[in-house]
Amino acid sequence: MPEEPRVEATLTATPPWPRWQLVLFRYALLHYVLYAFPGAIGSLLRTVVGGAEQCGANVKEGWWSWPTVALDAIDRAWQWLTLRMADLGVAPYEVIHQRTGSGDTGAAWAQLLLLVVVAAAGTLVWSLASRARGYPRLGRWFHLAVRFDLAFTLFGYGFAKFYGGQFGEMSLSRLTQEIGDTWPMTMVGTFMKASKPYELFGGACEVLSGALLFHRRTALLGACAAIATMTNVCALNWLYGVPVKQYSAHLLLYGVGLLAPFLPQLVDVFVRNRPSLPVDLRVVQGKVAGRVLLGLGVAWVSASLVVTHVGGTTSDPEMERQLRRSALYGLWTVEAMVVDGQEVASSDATRWRDLAIDAGTFAWTRDLTGRRRYLEFQWDEATGIAQVKERGAEGEPARWTCERGVKVVKGDPPLLLRNEERGKPVDVERRTLVVKGRWDGHDLELRTVEKRFRLQTGFRLRQELPDFW
Repeated sequence: MPEEPRVEATLTATPPWPRWQLVLFRYALLHYVLYAFPGAIGSLLRTVVGGAEQCGANVKEGWWSWPTVALDAIDRAWQWLTLRMADLGVAPYEVIHQRTGSGDTGAAWAQLLLLVVVAAAGTLVWSLASRARGYPRLGRWFHLAVRFDLAFTLFGYGFAKFYGGQFGEMSLSRLTQEIGDTWPMTMVGTFMKASKPYELFGGACEVLSGALLFHRRTALLGACAAIATMTNVCALNWLYGVPVKQYSAHLLLYGVGLLAPFLPQLVDVFVRNRPSLPVDLRVVQGKVAGRVLLGLGVAWVSASLVVTHVGGTTSDPEMERQLRRSALYGLWTVEAMVVDGQEVASSDATRWRDLAIDAGTFAWTRDLTGRRRYLEFQWDEATGIAQVKERGAEGEPARWTCERGVKVVKGDPPLLLRNEERGKPVDVERRTLVVKGRWDGHDLELRTVEKRFRLQTGFRLRQELPDFW
């Protein structure tokens, strides 16, 4: 029986590239260098500096500070250039330099316009001056740099979700905000915060995509996974107004560009239904050099993972204090409000609707008009007394006694089984809180019951009836 023909990689001389491919490669390389620099090099520097800081080195002074100084110098150079564009009237938007966390500022779009023009001019000069018929070796190094840059970026976003740093927890303020008064970007954050498992799923997709990109044998699979992941991210950013539109679009283009070496093989497999040859992505040919490069890559990725894990799990006492929740944490619906011995009528607009005791020392009240007053709330569990005053106010705080209890109230059934049960509340147990003290020169008493939010129902494997859209 004849053997199947073996498909082997051909390491013969690369045929000349067509002119359009030469021009496109030159522009892509120049655009990437101008946009992403220092890119993967910056990731390496941040890993080294982060590791040195965790080892006790003072990274703000001395030898360790030079990477930070260099990166700051690059930022200042871009600031100067974009301000000059504004002065000359060629910036697409007004250029304002300030710390906002937005990646779609007027300065960012001016920077993009400038680098597109410079990259196009550089491509023209390069094409006129060069007689090269292809760049196979430079292309493989370029592919490696983009892979590592995209991989570390995906790692950063993915692990931020794992360690809870990207979206954080759902606050009581967010839970009580009317949907119509939320910004589109706020809806994305609420969507991600509402389901921690989904946030972790998104992080896992990013981390898996990044991990696959690190090695040339899994680069194709990693590029496909990165494209799928970043397409979803781009859709959220562009369609919900999250100001990372420009950057996320570039990351998606990185993934698409990484498919370029595999394009003939992809066409053979998916269009022509033919076998394809493997793609050689090796940047060095010798075994020793290859092992050295592999060792450096493994060390770099391992160090990055260690630095990320240590940084993500290192406790910050001040942050822990701000996020610590007391036993009174929750939104307390005011059932009765008594001022100077007289109960405030339910039709009185000044009557409090809610008392929210949030994390740390943050609290707030909301009256029937929707107006909120923000409080400093420090509760001593041993005495049951809270020190309360309005945020920013002068003077001594008021002393409120806080008495906890439990009562049975009407609420949603834990599991709907039949259509006739929909909309019919059942008896449920809820915590209660009675607050007594002085406020605004009056004796105040609040009788409250804890509110449970439907948004925080959690996962239910069995659902006889669907929730309303």
